[in-house]
Amino acid sequence: MVSVAVISADNLDAIKGLARLVLKRERECTEHGSPLTTTASPELTAQLLAVPDSALLAAIQRHRLESLLHGDPLVGALLPKLADKIKALARAETMAALALASLTREMAALFERARIPMLVIKGIPLSLQSTGSLTARGRGDLDLLVDPNSLADAVQLLEQHGFVRKAGMFPNNLHSFWGRYSRWAGYEFSLTRQQKIGCQWIDLHWALSNVRAPLPTFQEAWDYREQFTVNGQSVATLCVCHAFQHACAHAAKDQWMCLRNLVDIERLVRSSHQASLRPMRRFRVARFSCAIAHDLSGTDSLLSLFDCAETRVARALREARFAQARPWRGQEEGPWKPQHFFAAVARMLKLSINGEDWLRTLLYYTLLPAAFSDPDNGKDRGLVELLMARIRRFRQRVDENRRPNPTGNA
Repeated sequence: MVSVAVISADNLDAIKGLARLVLKRERECTEHGSPLTTTASPELTAQLLAVPDSALLAAIQRHRLESLLHGDPLVGALLPKLADKIKALARAETMAALALASLTREMAALFERARIPMLVIKGIPLSLQSTGSLTARGRGDLDLLVDPNSLADAVQLLEQHGFVRKAGMFPNNLHSFWGRYSRWAGYEFSLTRQQKIGCQWIDLHWALSNVRAPLPTFQEAWDYREQFTVNGQSVATLCVCHAFQHACAHAAKDQWMCLRNLVDIERLVRSSHQASLRPMRRFRVARFSCAIAHDLSGTDSLLSLFDCAETRVARALREARFAQARPWRGQEEGPWKPQHFFAAVARMLKLSINGEDWLRTLLYYTLLPAAFSDPDNGKDRGLVELLMARIRRFRQRVDENRRPNPTGNA
């Protein structure tokens, strides 16, 4: 992910307007066989001209829009100086997506032979589900969802085929007291494998989020699964309705900071039966995400999924716009502050009205599953060791905040 500074309001409006135009032409192609809109509005043209090309390109990369934009010839006409660069970036995304497709196929075959039920979420199946193309979404990690009761077997299977768990992310002993706690409070951890082509990364899930009430369990997802064929291998994934729920929750968890995630929501709504999604209005995470996806795309089909007059929707729109202008998560400027912690907890608590989810979220952010593993040696920690490590980390952050800023920036 490219590192960028804060995106200006003009720049954000310009790339959102460009994405909106491309999505509109995409819908027209689906409905009429070719785009009816053949020119950009004068307002969008002026917005694009007002922003330096380098800033536009950085914002496009920040929001992972290369694969969306490069295939539309109108984008090349609007951004002639950037057309070749966007095309080159999109080509790299395509190559990365093909590598991801190969890994997806390998893992689907591996779990099938081992008779461990597994769903591939996001990634290649979502690309096929929402666009009909393997590569239309671009690159990503491989996200696998297994039954919580099969987690240890899934880990053993992956380790037998060269994957290793990342130290400092989760307890090694999944059956210890803190391992069971971490499985209840958390929902994923990562494994990696070094190959000649580079590092392969798998995020292994046993739930779709630590805020679980708005989302299906593994068994529910498995019962309604859809199958896609990737290079001759059948791959199971979430059905469109569950993929929509997950896309809404995933985008909301990250404060809707990435426009590509909103494009996913718009495309899923477009490719589904509207009546099947309408019950999702009862979940605030779906209402908020659909409102923000509509703000990007202008798609009328999203209007039935949220209430324009709801005050919390307006707040979510403001929150999203702020996050979309900031650097990518983890690249924020400035030292850590206690309000960052409280803001993260509050953001997650808003995504569910379930009491167990609230308890799970509070514990997840205070007794992090990752903190039960020593990042230096990978050994499991007990509660006392964890608390000591957390205290040391807190003191370190306080000391960092007290140091003078050499740049003089606030």
